[in-house]
Amino acid sequence: MEALASVLEAVPDNPMMPEWIGIQSRGMKQWITMQTAKKLGVCTNMHFFFPRQMIDQIITSYKPLENQGANFNEDHIFWSVMKLILENGSQKSLSSIENYIKNDETGKKLYQLSMKIAKVFDDYQVYRSQMLIDWQTHSPNEVSKDPAAKWQEVLWRKIVSKDPHNHMAYKTRFFLEKFSSEMVNKDNLPSRISFFGISALPEIFLQVFEKMSQIMDINFFLLAPSNLFFFDIKSPRQLGKMAVKEETGVDPEVLYYEMTNPLLSSLGTSGKLFHSCLESFNYHEPFDYLFQDPVNESGKSNTMLVHIKSDILNLVSRKQGDNDTPVTIAASDTSICIHACHSPMREAQVLKDLLLEEFEKDPELSPHDIIVMMPDIESYAPFIESVFTLETLLPFSISDRRKRSESESLDAFLKILALRNARLEQKQVLDLLLSDSIAKKFNISFDEIHMIEEMVEDAKILWGKDAKHRENLGLQPFEENTWQFGLQRLFMGMAMPENHESLVKGIMPCQPFEGLDLEVLGKFAAFCHTLFSCLEFLDGRKTIKKWCEELKKISALLIDRNFKNGEDLIFLIQTIDELKENAKKAGFKDIVSFEVINSLIEKKLDQNISQGNFLAGNITFCNIMPMRSIPFKITVLMGMDEKSFPRQDFTPGFSLIKQYPKAGDKIERDEDRYLFLETLLSARSKFICTYTGMSIQDNSKIPCAGVVSELSDIMERSFIFQKGYAYYFFHPLHPFDEEYFNQKNGFFSFSKDNCNITKALAQSRSEIKRVERNIFVRASLKKSKDQISTITLDEIIQFFKNPVQVYMKEGLNIKIPDVEDQTCDREVFSISGLDQYILGSFLVENKTGSSNRDQLYSIVKARGILPLGKKGKFEFEKIMDIADPVIYAARAITSKRKLPSIVREINIGDLRVSNNFSDIREDGIYFVSFGKLNSARLLSAWIRHLFLNICAPPGYPGETIIIGRDPKGKKPVVSFSFPALESGAIKYFKELTQIYNKGKDSPFYFFCETSWQFVQALLKDDFELEPSRLDRDLLVSAMKKSRPSWYGGYYQTGEKQNRYVSYCVENNDPFESVQALFSSGFVENSIAVYKPLLQNLTLKS
Repeated sequence: MEALASVLEAVPDNPMMPEWIGIQSRGMKQWITMQTAKKLGVCTNMHFFFPRQMIDQIITSYKPLENQGANFNEDHIFWSVMKLILENGSQKSLSSIENYIKNDETGKKLYQLSMKIAKVFDDYQVYRSQMLIDWQTHSPNEVSKDPAAKWQEVLWRKIVSKDPHNHMAYKTRFFLEKFSSEMVNKDNLPSRISFFGISALPEIFLQVFEKMSQIMDINFFLLAPSNLFFFDIKSPRQLGKMAVKEETGVDPEVLYYEMTNPLLSSLGTSGKLFHSCLESFNYHEPFDYLFQDPVNESGKSNTMLVHIKSDILNLVSRKQGDNDTPVTIAASDTSICIHACHSPMREAQVLKDLLLEEFEKDPELSPHDIIVMMPDIESYAPFIESVFTLETLLPFSISDRRKRSESESLDAFLKILALRNARLEQKQVLDLLLSDSIAKKFNISFDEIHMIEEMVEDAKILWGKDAKHRENLGLQPFEENTWQFGLQRLFMGMAMPENHESLVKGIMPCQPFEGLDLEVLGKFAAFCHTLFSCLEFLDGRKTIKKWCEELKKISALLIDRNFKNGEDLIFLIQTIDELKENAKKAGFKDIVSFEVINSLIEKKLDQNISQGNFLAGNITFCNIMPMRSIPFKITVLMGMDEKSFPRQDFTPGFSLIKQYPKAGDKIERDEDRYLFLETLLSARSKFICTYTGMSIQDNSKIPCAGVVSELSDIMERSFIFQKGYAYYFFHPLHPFDEEYFNQKNGFFSFSKDNCNITKALAQSRSEIKRVERNIFVRASLKKSKDQISTITLDEIIQFFKNPVQVYMKEGLNIKIPDVEDQTCDREVFSISGLDQYILGSFLVENKTGSSNRDQLYSIVKARGILPLGKKGKFEFEKIMDIADPVIYAARAITSKRKLPSIVREINIGDLRVSNNFSDIREDGIYFVSFGKLNSARLLSAWIRHLFLNICAPPGYPGETIIIGRDPKGKKPVVSFSFPALESGAIKYFKELTQIYNKGKDSPFYFFCETSWQFVQALLKDDFELEPSRLDRDLLVSAMKKSRPSWYGGYYQTGEKQNRYVSYCVENNDPFESVQALFSSGFVENSIAVYKPLLQNLTLKS
């Protein structure tokens, strides 16, 4: 940088002419600008170019080529190739292309092939310019006989037939062959050009710059790994390959190569070829010796990183027995570290702790002194944002992200286009409203989105715009569960009165909404109508011009433009216009499908990389890119696993560059390996590598990138480590592992949250053998003697369904989050047990039975809860057959006159209990259920029965009848009854309320179904049996019969699997032994609740 600054200090002949600086990445532009301003006090009037842009500028200034149009770029070639294949695909010379794209109904295969050909031809302009000239002049060359070359030659000649001189290959060749300094228009050119940090250039570009050096200064400021001649050094692997070739007749002279520094010889292939090419040109070095050996010559200790860089500079290879012996490393040396983790998230977590440690060690370290690079920033960005924005905040910025990733509006636009061929599933459509720009367009707030989700769920909308849309997808045209079906139900519900249960013009209204809900429904309907209308714009085939008009229209109708997304939408419109202009310039007028235009837009928005956050004063996260070798105190490489780096080369097989390689060709694998070397050299104090080195599923080892492995091998042979020293770390699976907080194994974490989790886990393990009753802190629910709690009867019933859950939620305020049901976008193919119960209960409540099945089927079908087609009819009939016996049994025994409903409230101890009773008839109160009469339903009926017998007014019966399905499955329907109780009701109910109070203060071990099975097996017909008189054999037998209800099985879920119960009994399972069963209170509690019920329960039929 000092050398560049000294050049820029010299005043050029025309001081008003901008300085031309050649760079290879936009990040380098920012760094040069800042450094120039630091060294010279100001940085202005500097124009930065990529090498190809500079070549275009130079060639345009050559007078014989001044009037030529713009060069063919990749976009122009793409449209030309598409056009020519469509027009000439049937020609014999292009038969191989025709065979590939046949049966291509959407044109996507043609698009993909044309894109690949365009990229290959564009590379030919730079790396095989003479071959293109030979193709134009029908001159034979070394690849002429290749079958792939024959059709490419034909295609290229057709592309340039109308303008044979308007491409880079011709212009550069013409420039080089006909160059004359007098023919250069110097008015638009500077007096000097400087290239900074270029890691590679095509040879033809260097030839152009050599010609220009006759009339101006051409300065190259390059990073060279060594000051010695390193162009012909070979790695052991390369020498091995050459040794094999010797046996096949290769001249042995080629084997006399020196193998010096193994890192440079292995990783420096790309750099060696470039610097070797530069050496073939005449040049002048005006500066003194610029190389500095990083090893401190004063005798002070140096780090591993310093020695590695010094060895590369001096071409030193260290190993035992040589002159350059291994160096002993201090125990405190952490200049090079490698960290293997279980996932990208763990890599980010580990990195944050490492950086916090560095900030603690070095008070002068600033965030801008740190750069973190990775092969694919997109895959790591979410984890980086998640980790670095929690707890201790470190300022950071993420660069090199795709435009789409940084713009919510552009992402929303692409999501809209993706719906063109989609099923329009519930989640796909509703997810659009999570985009702020779309929600604002329809004035929908975030809170209203939740309301809309409930509306959609209530209307049973699953997928499909309407029946026709489903038919267009090649499926049956069923209307149920479509968006049209659901919106009709919602609007009909708005128009109809509450609890309207009949069809209106074939539509079953949803429950009506009031107030704001109506407004929200209107906004949501407007969104749906606009979205579905816009998707219709994408039907059929159109010209590129027409497609661009439709895309702009969709953007205007669905995306709100505001100060936040204004630039993004301008960029979108410019991209669409650029698409249209490129097609127009290439003369492409054919119609194309939506699939082609969508792929083009997606590619454009994905390949435009944002650079705005690079070197913004924070910790910089970015991609590994050429010439990112800007010096930083701490350099980090993330994602360095075997599959991610070096990155894969996707060059197509028909590329003649790939089939017939030459020195100087761009080989991505070699370039990535050289990038790693450059990154290592750019690190000033510390070099860190992280990668996913263990499987998160089974902890198996995952190999690191080959370059990391090579670095590790060099360190092992170049250094002597003290006992216990480590530079390679394999991290635990969890960030709260105790290894991070016990000051062992070199791990440490600054996370207070993870430390608290570790402490909690350690405490839990130390108390694992404690009796469960002592685990829970008694809830402080003590009330004053005069305090009365008012509750409903339903609260008592709910308590006895799961006393432990009520205690933990209300007594200890422990609320375990519910596992949210995943929204289902698919139509049902079979009705679940819960849905069967809901549907059966609806049929039982209607009490119409088989006499009106068709009408009931129409109503149920219109609710959208049945499978589609004949399967739905079959499921309905099956449930109807189950419900009919219950309906007829209820009709038969509920013929007595119905009495008025009653509301009662009674005081029991310190509780005031209230309830409302309905469906009371002259002969008793009836509970009719479609479900099986299991323990929960019988217990609920028993509690209501007791309450009714306590507070029923004169003239009201005291008997309770329960009708439902047989819990044993032997009969289609059964009925049970509880007799009227004159004096016992108040006693039994008071006992239950006492249990209720007790269970609110401490865990009450009573489990509804398990206790039911246990008591039934235990007491049988001996209801006078007391807990104290139970023998062990009887208990063991009862335990055996109730175990399935507790632990569960293949066909049933055990009560222990309840999350609250499981947590409570984790360390004291009552079914572990007879002793545990007794000590838990389970036996006593179960008998206390169920014994009175069983004594009074009568099977009627």
